[in-house]
Amino acid sequence: MTAPSTTLKPVIRLLYVNLGLSVLLAALTFVFQNDVLDYQVLTMPGVPHGTAAEIAASRSSLESVLWLRPVSVLVIAIVYLRLAARLHLGRRSTYLRVLVIAIAGFAGLVYLVLSAQFPLWMRGIQVVQAIVLLGLLAAVLRPEVRSHFAKKVPAAA
Repeated sequence: MTAPSTTLKPVIRLLYVNLGLSVLLAALTFVFQNDVLDYQVLTMPGVPHGTAAEIAASRSSLESVLWLRPVSVLVIAIVYLRLAARLHLGRRSTYLRVLVIAIAGFAGLVYLVLSAQFPLWMRGIQVVQAIVLLGLLAAVLRPEVRSHFAKKVPAAA
């Protein structure tokens, strides 16, 4: 049987790559926040043709939502670091959390890309991130990883 560290290395790497992409996206969102907000306001149904007050109100509400990204990335970073450390313990619950992250994260990114809520350059990074999460899913479902986290059957007395 392969050593756990060798078996888990691709999973942990992909977790960190996804985290790195999340941090990059959060930083770019911060740097280009006005461009992102302009895009979002211009693509909202009816808003570009509204009054200046309506446009300002829409922009303000979008700005508050946009700031959730850096906060969520911080939370995700803490969760990912803890998961990566706990994977070596061989706990099935940790394995299942990584599996849920891969599936839910992929689904969420596909939704964001298809809904076109963000500029094209952001969607490009989101596509890359979705591909990484798909790779994470494939890595987690490899037989040697699954067997590492298989349910423990109690020994017969």
